[in-house]
Amino acid sequence: MPVITRCLHCHQPAQVPDSQADRLVRCPSCQQVFLARRDSGEPPTRLKPAAPQPSPVAVVAPAPVQPTCPACRARLGPGAAACTECGWMRSASSSADDADEQPLVCTNPACGVANPSMERVCQRCHTLLPSPPGTLLHDRYRIKQLLALGGFGAVYLGDDLKTGQPVAIKDMLASDGAAEFKLRLNFFRREAEILRLLAGSPITPRIHSFIESGTTAHLIMEYVPGRDLLKVLEGQQHRPFPVELVAYWGQQVCAVLETLHAQRPPIVHRDLKPDNIMLLEDGRHIKLIDFGSARDLGREGAAGAAKTRVFTEGYAPPEQIIGKPETRSDLFGLAGTLYHLATGRAPEGHYTALELRERLADPKSSLPAADRWFFELLATNLAEDADDRYYSARWFRQDLAQKSLTTQRSCPQCGERKGVREPFCRKCAAALTEPTPSCVSCGKINFMGCRFCTQCGVRMR
Repeated sequence: MPVITRCLHCHQPAQVPDSQADRLVRCPSCQQVFLARRDSGEPPTRLKPAAPQPSPVAVVAPAPVQPTCPACRARLGPGAAACTECGWMRSASSSADDADEQPLVCTNPACGVANPSMERVCQRCHTLLPSPPGTLLHDRYRIKQLLALGGFGAVYLGDDLKTGQPVAIKDMLASDGAAEFKLRLNFFRREAEILRLLAGSPITPRIHSFIESGTTAHLIMEYVPGRDLLKVLEGQQHRPFPVELVAYWGQQVCAVLETLHAQRPPIVHRDLKPDNIMLLEDGRHIKLIDFGSARDLGREGAAGAAKTRVFTEGYAPPEQIIGKPETRSDLFGLAGTLYHLATGRAPEGHYTALELRERLADPKSSLPAADRWFFELLATNLAEDADDRYYSARWFRQDLAQKSLTTQRSCPQCGERKGVREPFCRKCAAALTEPTPSCVSCGKINFMGCRFCTQCGVRMR
């Protein structure tokens, strides 16, 4: 038997099946969703059978429009409080008819539920959500739309109300306690410092300001219109870019790496991939974005594994995967990125180097003869052992510019010709490569290419 309840929005009585009592239902008068409580203003009343009435003239009413989820557009059942397809959850003040609502997706990878735009905390797991469009930050920056969402923060397109210029706003998302907030704040501060360091580079976005306020932090940067190179590849059915253009982009990225690696201690990017390179609207120039994973090789680099392991499968070398990245790890990531852009195929770590070696050795290979130098260079820098790669981004950039693979160099002191990756001159014993972290056994400073400590003989890697 149905019972009588009262809508909490329009206060009109409504009858619902006895099985729907104390559940979310839709009011037949105002179409709002409310909790059909038995004690919602008047006691439940059993409906008595109505007296027979004359049959009225039949009027065909239009079929009601079935509500859809604003997140995934799946159909919602009558009175549904959540979407069974994507997990979107209706708030007390939202309606399924809000077709223009832009849901907020939870950043927790274990949740991922779509929430109404007015929510600030995920209704399912209580993770902090990105800010909705229209939000005013620090009385100056107004959010227009969400551009990207990652594990550490959200990136919005916004307006600088003081200058009238568009800006990119990176919002730090942390709601897992003081320790998580401190860790992510350190990453944000480091990214701001790196962007200031690279202010003279033509391919990095300019930083406008870094604002900390209580438990929030925002990085205000130059807005870079365009699409990242991975989306461009996907949009053109993975058709590769010309090798000449890819080599030009590689030179520009190498110039940025030279600056980072020249710091003391060196800074490694740790996340070079097509996703983090924006192609500008002219179709030729690029911007290197997202330095949130970069870190310096301080005491962590000398003592062993890093506290945080950041890598993307296929673009990261073995030493980075186990938490011991170094400057040559970035050369591996760059080589994997250039391979993807020049072939349309994602790299598979150092296995890609083995594949390239086989193709280069095959006289019937389909690799163009004019581009063999390029793929030899990539195979070298995708080597499993860091000592088999180039030793600096400068060497990488020079060979990209010269369209050649350098195999020998002259000692700057005695002029003796030697292999390009030999750490010492065989004639005068001069050091020819960059120093590496000190030996973990005896503390001796060695040089890139030394597989064993020159003082105690302990293997360096």
